[in-house]
Amino acid sequence: MFRPLFAVLPLLIVAAPSLAADKIDPKIRAEFDRTDANKDGVLTRAEIDARVARMDVGKAKLPPGKAKAISGAWFNTADANHDGKVTPTEMQGLFRALASRYDTNHDGVVSLDERAAARAAVIGPAAGPTGR
Repeated sequence: MFRPLFAVLPLLIVAAPSLAADKIDPKIRAEFDRTDANKDGVLTRAEIDARVARMDVGKAKLPPGKAKAISGAWFNTADANHDGKVTPTEMQGLFRALASRYDTNHDGVVSLDERAAARAAVIGPAAGPTGR
């Protein structure tokens, strides 16, 4: 199964506040490197589009329109300086903000219930076996 960009959130919420701004968490770096198809050290909109289009949602793929909407929103939010590229620092900043947002009880951990609510907010209710 292909791990979505959002899958690292539960793993990062505990460590994220203690990371220095210029130090990239190894899990974020690994996720970034898997997404950086041309290995130029930045993520383009096309690389994000391709990565999100390959994401599994349960036993189905995201519908193309939903994948495009998610990747566009992700890219626009992550590209903090609006230069058309996402750096590892920008990606880490987005994940920190998302983790903080989804940790609704502010205990420093994204619980399974908080993760399920975050998933539903991003991609909607879980699809049935037919993907509908």
